[in-house]
Amino acid sequence: MTEPWPEISVVIPTHARRGQLLRTLEALERQSLEPSRFEVIVALDAAADGTAAALAERGWRFDLRQAESARRAAGAARNAGAAIARAGRLVFLDDDIIVGAGFLAAHLRVAGDDPAVVVVGQSAPAIAGDGLFAEALRRWWTDRFHALSAPDHRFAYSDVMSGNLSIDRALFERLGGFDTTLDCREDYELGYRLVAAGARIRYAADAHGLHHDTSDLRRSFDRARAEGRADVAIARKHPELFPFLLAAEMTAPGVRAWLLRQSVFRLAGPARLAAAGLGALLPVFEAAGLRRTWHRGSRMVRTHAYHRSVAEALGGQRELDALAGRAAEAARAQVPPVLGIELSGGIEAVRRQFVESGPLAFELRLGGKPVARVGAQPGLVVPGLRQFDAALDARIRDWAPGVMAAERMPPLPDEPLEAQGDPAERDADAGTALAELDLADWRFTPRGGGAGYPLRVLVRRGARPLGWISLDEPPPAGALMVALRDGVVRDAAICERFLADAVTATAPGSDPVPLTVVVCTRDRTERLQRCLAAIAGLDHPDFEVIVVDNAPATEATARLVAALPDVRYVREGRPGLDWARNRGLAEARTDIVAFTDDDTEVDRHWLSGISAAYADPEVAAVTGLVLPMSLGTAAERYFENVYGGMGKGFDPVTWRWTDLSPRAMLWANRFGVGANMAFRRSALNGIGGFDPALDVGTATRGGGDLEMFHRVVRRGGALAYTPSAVVWHEHRSGMGALRDQMRDNGSGFAAYLLAVGRSRAVGRATLLAFAVRDWIWGWLLRRLIWPQGSCRRLTLAELSGLFRAPGRYRRARITARRQGATDDPAAPLAEGREA
Repeated sequence: MTEPWPEISVVIPTHARRGQLLRTLEALERQSLEPSRFEVIVALDAAADGTAAALAERGWRFDLRQAESARRAAGAARNAGAAIARAGRLVFLDDDIIVGAGFLAAHLRVAGDDPAVVVVGQSAPAIAGDGLFAEALRRWWTDRFHALSAPDHRFAYSDVMSGNLSIDRALFERLGGFDTTLDCREDYELGYRLVAAGARIRYAADAHGLHHDTSDLRRSFDRARAEGRADVAIARKHPELFPFLLAAEMTAPGVRAWLLRQSVFRLAGPARLAAAGLGALLPVFEAAGLRRTWHRGSRMVRTHAYHRSVAEALGGQRELDALAGRAAEAARAQVPPVLGIELSGGIEAVRRQFVESGPLAFELRLGGKPVARVGAQPGLVVPGLRQFDAALDARIRDWAPGVMAAERMPPLPDEPLEAQGDPAERDADAGTALAELDLADWRFTPRGGGAGYPLRVLVRRGARPLGWISLDEPPPAGALMVALRDGVVRDAAICERFLADAVTATAPGSDPVPLTVVVCTRDRTERLQRCLAAIAGLDHPDFEVIVVDNAPATEATARLVAALPDVRYVREGRPGLDWARNRGLAEARTDIVAFTDDDTEVDRHWLSGISAAYADPEVAAVTGLVLPMSLGTAAERYFENVYGGMGKGFDPVTWRWTDLSPRAMLWANRFGVGANMAFRRSALNGIGGFDPALDVGTATRGGGDLEMFHRVVRRGGALAYTPSAVVWHEHRSGMGALRDQMRDNGSGFAAYLLAVGRSRAVGRATLLAFAVRDWIWGWLLRRLIWPQGSCRRLTLAELSGLFRAPGRYRRARITARRQGATDDPAAPLAEGREA
């Protein structure tokens, strides 16, 4: 009677790890699969530690045979083992993986009867030690298997990992097995040929093993060098794959690629010494607890080891360029078809179209316009229906708000509305134009000098601003509104706010509260006139206006206000914005007092937004959205787009001290800005007015609004940020003026922290930790070292303001005391005085 033929052959390459191998074989003895259904082949890879004798001395429950490879390489050992295998399916298993009892059964179950299925099992990391390298290695393995388990994972050649892998033996033999010329990455190279042959990769989480990876930091650097050599060999064999290998980083445009090339071709010696020095410092970084520095340093050493090995394998810059050229030619010759799938026909129709076509790449379209694309690249498996459904589900979350919002928007007007002015006639140096679009009736309103391109549009629904959209180029004639609508529909955040506002807009509103508007000014009559004209157009039914003239040099402001019957004029002789603000509070006849600056234009719904926020009786302060009045100059665009401007977003937030840690509360600039703020006067009676040693008009040049925000929240008052209260602000138009503003920002923020420390509102240790770690390092120095678009010169100006702040704040306090201020900024508000 003949022995039953095994269903699966386990091939284990090994080299001088007898003890570990024996533990792996013992785990295979505990398989749920009957021993007669599988065989084990140990492929001896130049093993001279007595492994062969140890295997022969012991009896095994399964059939165990040995094979020897002709050369020292794991790929050659696996091929030698596969050559004597008898089963129709091969399982390649590393000798440092201790498998679970259901390991082989899971491989057979997932593979089924389909010879095109390649199964990758899970090799969970069992890594000894708790150092930074062990932690990073453990996380790398864990993240990799977590990605494989995702429903929408698009399997690729690099998912073929030979440590826990099963494959049809006939397919393996037809492809020629592992490439024995490679010292590593031989599984990736085989994976690429498998994908090209139409194989389907499946992940089997229950084909489980514990991977006892004994790598260390030095071996990881050696591995990086081996990977560099292997990637060059793979790229020469499969040129179309080169752009997707790490080696292609050196051919990319930009400074980083240039530095990589210099470090491995022209300056190889100095770069090698620098990498060795950095590698020697890594244990010092770890011992000192500098985790981030260690991780960054180890990545740099590993990256240099890899690219240095690539350079050595290539031989020179000319060979790198030639390889990139061959890769480009190969890529042009392998352009895959892209299937366009229209979503409006329904999900079932979409799935049916995908099943019938089975494309390498597909594009999801909504109304003919692309909304998502799943691309193709060499080595990617043709996505199955499961991956397609998961990808479609992820895209639905992106475009569904747009579809729902489009259904609730009114139809576009019959007559096309175009931007005022011919974009072709717009001055090339005029910068970005601004406009508003109201989705309630599609009213399009250019701001400033008319619309042109590039165009930035504030999208709103009545009083509620929803977000920005941009048009970089003019649309076809007569298609402006269509282009604007498409921009809105494609922005999920805007559509979600539109849908939420459509619900809240139907809720009953609160009665408007009476308010006082205070505008503090000093010798800027033209700007003040523009500001007061906008205030006169407010839609709020009950408010008064007070202009506080702060230590004026002329009577121009008094004459302007005298001609306006509904505006009160008050002179505050003590110079300083916070003296003026306190005077406005004292003169107000209402409990709610709103402040704006003379270089703003308030939106007509500004006070209505503030009034609505005060429907909550716990709210003591309100701030609103501040938008740029112009983006015509480089300084204005930098301040708004790079520095962050004055806006705090388009979503309402209510800040309470119970929700904030002491350090988080110190970021009071998140709460709002002084150009758009309001206070419940009765709440301030308990905590005092603005600190007159802070802000414009004093040596500190800022910080008064932030200190008041912090004090209100710290004393238990709620601060509501409402984007429906919109103010347009005139940013600094010149780089010199912007540099002065950055210096003032640094001085003002530091003075604000000094004022908080003087009041003992926050513990000194907490304040110091915030100042050093969060602000100086996290905000200033990081932008100085890694600008990422920031201007170092402007960051240096902000730093210079910080260094000047202690002396400036001391002088400002002395001046404030001489002017009659108490030493306690929380003193009760002064009574109003006659003008």
